[in-house]
Amino acid sequence: MASRNSVIRTAFALHSDATGRVEVITGACHAWRFRPHFHAGDEIVRILAGRARLQLPDDCREVSAGDTLLVPAGTVHRFEPVDRTGWAFVSRFVPAPERCMRPSDPAAALTARAKALLLERHGLRTRVAVIARACSVSAGHLSRTFRHETGSSLHNFHVLLALHQAKAFLRAGMPAVEAALAAGFYDQAHLNREFVRTFGMTPVAFRNGWADAA
Repeated sequence: MASRNSVIRTAFALHSDATGRVEVITGACHAWRFRPHFHAGDEIVRILAGRARLQLPDDCREVSAGDTLLVPAGTVHRFEPVDRTGWAFVSRFVPAPERCMRPSDPAAALTARAKALLLERHGLRTRVAVIARACSVSAGHLSRTFRHETGSSLHNFHVLLALHQAKAFLRAGMPAVEAALAAGFYDQAHLNREFVRTFGMTPVAFRNGWADAA
């Protein structure tokens, strides 16, 4: 998102194509700095101006005006500015095709178990030690493995899961304050802060975008 004191926001809209409703986020040239996050669908990003740095769990690359790239669904990633000029972009989110899962290994299995336990927690007290005990490993081992596998800390991923729950409620027309509480945030202000930090827009702007297209 923009700096904490900035009022700059991304623009959100819904388009229609053969696959149905497509969410589109547009950001004018600005030093956008998003938290590590993931999307439920594939993100097709087109860089309109400037340069940005894309951080992935196992890669870091610089992108610039004219580049188009695909960030697969579920991949934790982060965009950062390269310089003060900032960058402009448009992102389309499309349903992800079925992909072959890699063969299970201990690290992947542990990460999947931790994700499932995070989904079961209401509220955003992650309590890594509690989850680690449920996985029969130490908190340190779980934290290191989870970050290596996902590119995110357990708490950050926990917040992301709650944000995606809130987005589902908002798409259905639920008021932002109710969506916040249902997804486990302390209040609407808490949801607002995390939503803007992650997506560059407010929950109300996201909800209104869906309501306007109804």
